[in-house]
Amino acid sequence: MSPAAVRELARQVLAEELSARRYAPGSRVVAELALEQFLRWASRRSTPDIRAFTRADLIAYHTWLAKEKSKRTGLGLAANTINSRFQIITMLYACLYRGGIIIENPAHNLSCTIPLPRVYRRRPFSRDELDGFLLGLDTTGPRGLRDRTIFELIYSSGLRVSEAVGLRVGDIDFERRLMVVRGKFDRDRMVPVSEVARDFLVHYLGERTGHRDAWVFPGTTGHLKSSSLSERFRELLRRAQLDKPELSTHSLRHSTATHLLENGASIRHVQELLGHTNIESTARYTQVMSDNLAKIYRRFHPREHELYEETDLA
Repeated sequence: MSPAAVRELARQVLAEELSARRYAPGSRVVAELALEQFLRWASRRSTPDIRAFTRADLIAYHTWLAKEKSKRTGLGLAANTINSRFQIITMLYACLYRGGIIIENPAHNLSCTIPLPRVYRRRPFSRDELDGFLLGLDTTGPRGLRDRTIFELIYSSGLRVSEAVGLRVGDIDFERRLMVVRGKFDRDRMVPVSEVARDFLVHYLGERTGHRDAWVFPGTTGHLKSSSLSERFRELLRRAQLDKPELSTHSLRHSTATHLLENGASIRHVQELLGHTNIESTARYTQVMSDNLAKIYRRFHPREHELYEETDLA
């Protein structure tokens, strides 16, 4: 089989797997770009046929990724970017093995995950931070009103950014304050909408509330792009003096889960709200609560307080 035919086979195998897993269109594009980067790298190897690659070849590719520079920033790739791109390649090899195209999977049990630096681990907003950020948005203009509406909505219902920008007007029941969310892998769910978020939606949409097929948050073509919203969010964080690496648009969703759990919500209900198929995904948010509790304990417990002085052990 020619090198070109092998590359085309890899694209076809990955496309079938992404379709079977019901990857969203945006996620498919990211996965396909990761594959193309791998194929370009492979073409420069002494043995470019990816079917003959060994474990050492895949480790070499991971090492190369770790040294690669971002075209946008000129800096090294973020750890989560490296991990996600390499994960696509391990998925590819699992598919090639299952399809009988290779007799041994060099990626089997291969762990090359780069731990995320602590500073880049996403965290939720504190309630004061979030209130200050949302209340500080200028809603007198159409763009500011859109910003406040979409961020209130994400926080209200624990939405992913892709879910928020993909909403159509007909997905929202304004009277009952309920909304159909088109989740990952075609998993739709019904979620509640806070009264504040509903009121901003009504004000923002105006006469468009009757146009059921219209995008709630339109962009230049189609709906607003997730990347555009993330860039806008970062700009607004800078204005609010909250531009920290550990805060992102996903922190709003993270905040929804954390604040609900802090107020006594059941982890099962939070799981349903967020659309997690595995409760372990939801349980991650309890770790933040545990960390916060430990900090409070060390700060205020009499036996932990730095001002405590033991006076009598008798």
